[in-house]
Amino acid sequence: MLLHGKGIDTSVWRNFELIASKDHINPGSIRINLPQQQDGSIADVLSKNSALFIKTYAPGSLATTSMRGMGAQHTAVLWNGINLQSSMNGVIDLNILPMFFIDKAAIETGVNASLCGNGALAGAIVTNTDFQSPKKLIGEMAYGSFGQKQLALGFTTKIKQLVLHTRLFNKSANNDFEYYNAFKIGQPLERIQNNQFQQAGVMQSIRLKLSESKKIQASWWYLNTQRGLPAVMGAASHNEHQNDYNAIACVQYDYTLPNKQVFNSKLAFNSEMINYFNDLLSPAFNTARSLISESQYTIKFKRHLEWYNSFNATYQKAWTDGYRQGVDRLGLSWHSRLTWLANKTFKLHMGNRQMMVQNLMAPSTPDVSTEWAFHPNWKHKLNAAYSFRLPSFNDLYWMGGGNPDLKSEKGKKVESSIEFKQAGFKLGLTGFFHHVNDWIMWVPATGASLWKAVNAKAVESKGCELSSELKWNISKQLLIKWFSKYQYVNSVNKAVYGPDQSIIGKKLFYTPQHTGISQIQCLFNKYRIATACQYVGQRFTTADNALSGQLPAYLIWQLALSREMDFGQWHSSLELTINNLSNVNYMVFENRPMPLRNIYLTYKFNINYEH
Repeated sequence: MLLHGKGIDTSVWRNFELIASKDHINPGSIRINLPQQQDGSIADVLSKNSALFIKTYAPGSLATTSMRGMGAQHTAVLWNGINLQSSMNGVIDLNILPMFFIDKAAIETGVNASLCGNGALAGAIVTNTDFQSPKKLIGEMAYGSFGQKQLALGFTTKIKQLVLHTRLFNKSANNDFEYYNAFKIGQPLERIQNNQFQQAGVMQSIRLKLSESKKIQASWWYLNTQRGLPAVMGAASHNEHQNDYNAIACVQYDYTLPNKQVFNSKLAFNSEMINYFNDLLSPAFNTARSLISESQYTIKFKRHLEWYNSFNATYQKAWTDGYRQGVDRLGLSWHSRLTWLANKTFKLHMGNRQMMVQNLMAPSTPDVSTEWAFHPNWKHKLNAAYSFRLPSFNDLYWMGGGNPDLKSEKGKKVESSIEFKQAGFKLGLTGFFHHVNDWIMWVPATGASLWKAVNAKAVESKGCELSSELKWNISKQLLIKWFSKYQYVNSVNKAVYGPDQSIIGKKLFYTPQHTGISQIQCLFNKYRIATACQYVGQRFTTADNALSGQLPAYLIWQLALSREMDFGQWHSSLELTINNLSNVNYMVFENRPMPLRNIYLTYKFNINYEH
């Protein structure tokens, strides 16, 4: 591997908030908070509440995201500061992360995403545990089309200086939805086969306040996911199925020193096991483990000047059928940043990250950002950063196709946004530019039937995002909320490192130029009616952008009706959701059908026993 040169509320639609990151003082960074207490997986929440394009083969199947025209491996996914991206393939399946385990979630872009370490060239999805919530007992029961069932229970309690969070989760679905078979005469309605989904998990978090200046917290969760993998439309099924076992544990110590100094240190362990079965093939067993140690120190020299330092050591090891003897690597990184709060209206941040892997020094990745509130209603943010991504173990070592001489992907990005806020109205416009060199792809090997990982090309992605939000209190009983977000992305190949130059200037396949989401809800006393529409533009399915392989755009509507019920400290809600209201026949991936109209009924309760 060469690092230089050769060689991630019970209301269904709570609104977004465009703010600077609150984890640390990072002027210019943009964080879009996702609604809390949502149903389904993090993939479901992203598809319903953002303009990101979620790539999924079928309900319950592998789901990844394309953020700003980049690949799935370019979005980091973090839980309590721990990167969940697989060391084996460089991605994380968003469908196996239940929102019931997550108290806070956000989309990060710009400088803050760069702080997430390897794999955040496009941005990051940040999830966290909230230890500030009151004592409560929460639960969810749901039933829907295609045999969907969900049962979840959790509680938070406080015993003097000790806070306990517990979550239990179980979900299952037949997912045997109907679809139109385009490979048969007359396109008859048929039911998809071998698409069942079963998941069970437990999460436990503990925080102990030792003193006013010292805290220790520990969190862990375990998930067992079993699912069938349906064949593409027109192909025979060979009983493909996959079992995923995911476990993560993290212990963190926080110490606030005198003179506004803060020190914290964490130790985390991440384990994933993926077992694959197919009647025509021998079973495949894949295991990866990571051990992460990180310490952070922040000091405020004066009221307007802050210096932050972080040191991270990550050890990764994996065993698969592609490299049965196992492979490992140790990465060390140091990040330092200086933040200057010039006054109440202007802030400046400068930082740099340096990483070393297997005793080889990676390129430095500096960043800079500013935030300027030039008017009480207006704010401008600007940030720029360099970033890079290490090749995954599969890219480097997979038997027959891995390439140990791969270079790391190197990227640079610039982001500028302007925000307007007045009363109940918010408007934001963001422009962005990304450029990535040494983009890693698997391509057919010359003169052989095998595929090989290579640094294939350079990619440039640019575009803009427009978001708006309106809250209108018509009366004490009636409230109207509206939210919309639109994204334009032009992601193209700028250079090709090989003899075939025909795809230069071509758009990346399965990367729509236009995506958008719009939601409106009406709340009257205890009743709520809401509707949302999601738009995904045309996508090319081939690298040469052949029109014959273009997937059409689709517009999906959703309708939700709910009633809230209060009995003392017992707050609950009953909600009926109709998905794909207009019964659109659409596909996210070629020859991978998606469900037609379907319903989902959810009952949630929250018992607050703080007093």
